[in-house]
Amino acid sequence: MKNTIICSIAVLSAALLAACTETTRIWPEEGESKAYVEVSSQKVIFDADGGNAVITVATNADGWDYAAEGDWFTVARQDGNALLVETLINAGAETLTGKLTVSAEKNGETVSQEVALVQRAERSVNLSAEGTANCYIARTGGVYKFDASVKGNGGGDGVSDYIANYGLAIEDGAFAELLWESRHDGDKTMSREIIDGAPIYRGGYVTFSTGRSEGNAVIAVKDIKGNIVWSWHIWVCNDEITAHDHIDSEGKVAAVIMDRNLGALNNTPMDVGNRGMFYEWGRKDPFTPSRSPYHANTDGNNVPAYNEPNTAIGDGTGTWVYNAQAAVLATPPANIPNSILNPMTYLQSPYNGHADWYCTGTDPKATHPGLWGPEKTIFDPCPPGYKVPGPDLWGIPAGNNSITNGGAAADYDETGVSAKWDWNAYEDCGRRWKNTGDYYPMAGNIYYTDYISVSICNYTGGMAFYWTAQATPDATKSSAYFVNFNPNWCNYRLGEHDCSAQIRCIRE
Repeated sequence: MKNTIICSIAVLSAALLAACTETTRIWPEEGESKAYVEVSSQKVIFDADGGNAVITVATNADGWDYAAEGDWFTVARQDGNALLVETLINAGAETLTGKLTVSAEKNGETVSQEVALVQRAERSVNLSAEGTANCYIARTGGVYKFDASVKGNGGGDGVSDYIANYGLAIEDGAFAELLWESRHDGDKTMSREIIDGAPIYRGGYVTFSTGRSEGNAVIAVKDIKGNIVWSWHIWVCNDEITAHDHIDSEGKVAAVIMDRNLGALNNTPMDVGNRGMFYEWGRKDPFTPSRSPYHANTDGNNVPAYNEPNTAIGDGTGTWVYNAQAAVLATPPANIPNSILNPMTYLQSPYNGHADWYCTGTDPKATHPGLWGPEKTIFDPCPPGYKVPGPDLWGIPAGNNSITNGGAAADYDETGVSAKWDWNAYEDCGRRWKNTGDYYPMAGNIYYTDYISVSICNYTGGMAFYWTAQATPDATKSSAYFVNFNPNWCNYRLGEHDCSAQIRCIRE
């Protein structure tokens, strides 16, 4: 066994050169092993404004060397196992390209790795120009940046005491890293083309380029020890995302609502691109839906063949974890720091009779933390200008009861409409809200249990779950209202915080 140090690309900040993590690899005995050389990234893309990046090298040879092709950048060796690449402003009209070739020799065998270098001619689009958020919408084939010096929208944190303990500013960021990227159809090959190259962290901003594939990704900023300090959802969608009036059960405009689910590529019935992402209540980071095609036959409701997980990531470094129990913590901010450190870990409730990933206890600060609320918080997962929906969009609950607002096929006329219900009849693995005609797919949910789940994905094409920020009126319970429907009924009811559901964002 041999320990090899492999480092991520790190942009210099002050005296920082690189942040490393130790990876244990199993190799044959030294005398039998073949020569190898590895680099921390095979592609680096710089913005037109320039910058610097560190590429680290791992090899089992006694030494290594490099050759550079291109005169628009400089390269300097750092600390024996790293190369510092620096660029100035590209004031020309053309994209600059270059290459580094890192080579090593052992026992007469020479091996090499190439690193493609690119500097864009155009300046990056500032996605945070109109305000910061935990999610940004981008298009394919572009270069973008966002403000990574503040958490979320820089707003409040409900009553969770997170800001009091950890602050709003991101001051200890050292480098950016792509955690995951994924297409709705699970095509891992094309998932690698959502984010093009490695994201770069410089001067409190993250700069990244998009490739030719639409999909979703998460980029994190880490500290010098490799710990995640915050992460952002990048929603790459070429279709224009619009918003319109939402008419509630009383015929009033309750909100201006997005035309699709958060993270969806479209809102086309029976297209897997309509699903969007899943969220535990109060968390900012998304989880991926099933990659299975929709099936018209939903009689089984929870059919294993319809629930193939979409956990294969492109070139990201993260790992999905679905069976982790949240720590038993009774004092706010409880598990919020854990959720930020582990944005790809689905936190199951460890609390008997208190299904919450966040905090145990019956104190209102534990049960009603306001992580999502009437005002957008730093944990809200929607893009700038949008927030998690509030109360009364899809029903008007009285007390702590669920409200039925849709039925089986027999309740509707031949057009699928009923004077009794606001939700139209089931069609194409979804339902339409009668007052606007908006379509809501039944994308199911994700959840892991040893005794129920046939997969981490459940009820795909058979049920729908849509969160709101409206908490239960019972101050001793931790749950929030969501829309829940299948082909036979539809209601507006309470769901526990450690459940997963999708989000249809509304304008702030």
